[in-house]
Formats: sequence, C-alpha cells, structure tokens
Amino acid sequence: MPVSLLLGSSLFILVIGAPIFLAILAATFGTFELFAPPIPRMVLPQRMVDGVNKFSLLAIPLFIFAADIIARGQIGSRLVAMVESFCGHLRGGLAIATILACALFGAMSGIGPAAVVSIGPIVFPALVRQGYSRGFAVGLIVTASTLAMLIPPSVAMILYALQTNTSIGAVFLSGLGSGFVFTIVLCIYAYIYARRHNIATDRKAPWSERLVKTKEAAFALGLPVIILGGIYGGAFTPTEAAAFACVYAMFVEVLIYRKLTVPELFRISSSSAGTISIILILVAAGTVLTYFLTLSQIPQQVTASLAGSSEFTILAIINVLFLIAGMFADPNSLIIVLTPLMYQAALGAGIDAVHLGAVIVANVALGMVTPPFGLNLFIGITTFRVSYLEVVKAVIPFIALMLIVLALITYIPAISMFLPGLMG
Repeated sequence: MPVSLLLGSSLFILVIGAPIFLAILAATFGTFELFAPPIPRMVLPQRMVDGVNKFSLLAIPLFIFAADIIARGQIGSRLVAMVESFCGHLRGGLAIATILACALFGAMSGIGPAAVVSIGPIVFPALVRQGYSRGFAVGLIVTASTLAMLIPPSVAMILYALQTNTSIGAVFLSGLGSGFVFTIVLCIYAYIYARRHNIATDRKAPWSERLVKTKEAAFALGLPVIILGGIYGGAFTPTEAAAFACVYAMFVEVLIYRKLTVPELFRISSSSAGTISIILILVAAGTVLTYFLTLSQIPQQVTASLAGSSEFTILAIINVLFLIAGMFADPNSLIIVLTPLMYQAALGAGIDAVHLGAVIVANVALGMVTPPFGLNLFIGITTFRVSYLEVVKAVIPFIALMLIVLALITYIPAISMFLPGLMG
C-alpha cells in the first residue's frame, strides 16, 4: 500500500505538470506522513541536507561549469579540425571524425548535450555538404554525444557511484571500456553508410598540416590527459580534478584561445547554476526517497522476490526497467530513483557493482535519444532546426546500434571490468 500510494501520487503530480523533484518530494513526504514509523519530522530535511553535503558531490557542479565553458569556446572546433586532418581522407572520414571528436569532448566535459551544441553546428553543415543525409547527420551527432556519459569524467557515473558508495575511479575505468566499444561500433556504421551511399572523401592531409592542427588543439587535448592522468596517478581526487578542469578551461578559452571574456564567464556561471541547482535538488529529493524505501524495506523485498533468479535474468530486468523509464525521465532522475531499488538485488545475484554501473549508465545514455522525451532529441531540434518527426526518424538506426552495444556491455562483463581489474 505505501509503495502504491508513493508511485501513484508521484505519477499524478508529474501528469499535472509539476517538476520531477517536486513529484518525488511531495509524494514521499505525504507517504511518510501516513505510513512511516513515528520519527521526528526534522529528520527529513536533515536527510536532504546530508544528501548534498558530500565532498565528492562537488565534482558534479564543477564538471558542469567546465563543460559549459568548453561548449562556448573554441575547444570543440579545434578538436574537430585536428581529428578530421587525420581521418578525413578515409571512407566515412568526416563522420568518423565527428564520432572521435564527440568522444574526446566527452573526456573533457562529462555532459552529453554539451557536445551537441558545441560540435554539432561545426560538423552538421560539413556532413550535409559532403553528401550525408540530414537525417544521418542529426542522428550521428545526437547519438555520438552520449559517449560523454560513458567516457570519464561522466556526471552520470559520479551520481551512480555516490548512490551506491562505489569507487568513482573504478566506475570511470569501466566507462572507458564501454565507451571504446560504443565508439568502434559507431565508426564501423559510419564507414558502412559512407560506402553504401558512395560518400565523397576529403583529400589526404599532409603530415605538416596534421602537425599544425594538433599543435592548435594541444591545449584542448591537455585537459583529458591531465584530468585522467591526475586521478589515476594519485595526484588528485575526482572532485579536485573537476576544480582543476574549471580553472584549466577558463585559462585556455580566455587567455590562450581568447574566445571568451571574463564577463562572459560570469554569464556562463549563471547558466550553469540553473543546471546545477536542478541536479542537486534531485539528489536531495532522492535521498529522502531512498530513506523511505529503506525504512519500508522495499529493496529487501525486491531482492527477496528475485531470489534464485540468474544473473542473466536480473540484468535483463534492470535493462527493461531502465529502458522503459528512459523514454520519459532524464538520466539523473533515473539513477537517483531506480538504482536503490535494484542495487541490492543485483549484488545478491553476484553482479559486480562496477559492472552494474556501466550497465545502468549505458541505459540512461540510450534514454537520451529514445522517444518520446529523450533530452538530446529536443536539443537536436533546436540546434539543427529540424522537426521532431525528422529527428526521431534519424535516431532509429542509432538506437538499434546502442541496443547492440548495451547487450555487449551487459553480458560481456570483461568490456567494463578489464581496466578496473588491472587497477586492482
């Protein structure tokens, strides 16, 4: 009864147009009032504060701010130019360059939509001019941008690690394997598409030109190298790495590339604050929800109901649950709300927490491009000025590719566990 009331009231509040954090809070507080054991009411606000009062959580707003700086600057364009100089002459070279640029951008920002608005306007007209269909170009960009959710420093992975008390570094490493496989699959599809449609190729750039483009992008490339090298070299924590990313991005865009000014940084920080506040409010609301679920022993009941189920079955249930929910909710909400429900059941079936993180993040990345409410769909509409129907048709082949990658990540644990295993 309590869970039915919680779910029913949450859905009702969402249907009438309230934000998801308000739906979670109102439904949870109301259900607490009716069914929870007698506890001081101040416990709930205290839980909300405790939920966001974590040093490691600071990594999220800092990486978001760094991503917004990068998205407004020249780092994206310089990455595209460098990668295109190396692979533009290959069959499907420009599409492959787009994928690799999105992967590199993800290694700096950890935010998928940032790649759409930063790299998309640069490569979209070039892809169309070279003979790719508008649908393919849109689908490629909005899908490749989700690599940022798999490749560290992924905000989604940080959220998962905090929800499950798993090592952020280990989860980051699992994303490298997953992101590598996804990148390869997208590149193969781009090559096949270009070959089937006889897409023209660019001239082969001489090594002198490649060297110049690499030199121009050197400061951009330094960001992921320093961040990941610093984390795994023990120089700083993920939170400290996020702070460094902000300082580095400001230094490069303002003083080196001179694309941004100090007043523009203040405007960017104001925009970032809106995104950051939404996520932190969600975290606070999710903390109260998790507290209620724990008191009601819902995770234990889910674990008991799935007792005896195979690892294959548990993973299939997790995938179906997240895939369906991903059609309607944003990735951060999914991780905060659904992870506590399935985490104990997964551990009970012998699924490693790091592997589970890779599976869940791959699911929410897929949700970014899944109709009807995938976030990247709407960002693609505004960025490329295409209709909703056009962008939905464009992503269908890419959704099929992402489902293949999801199956590989889910049922071949070595993809995500190889690098964490090397780190011991």
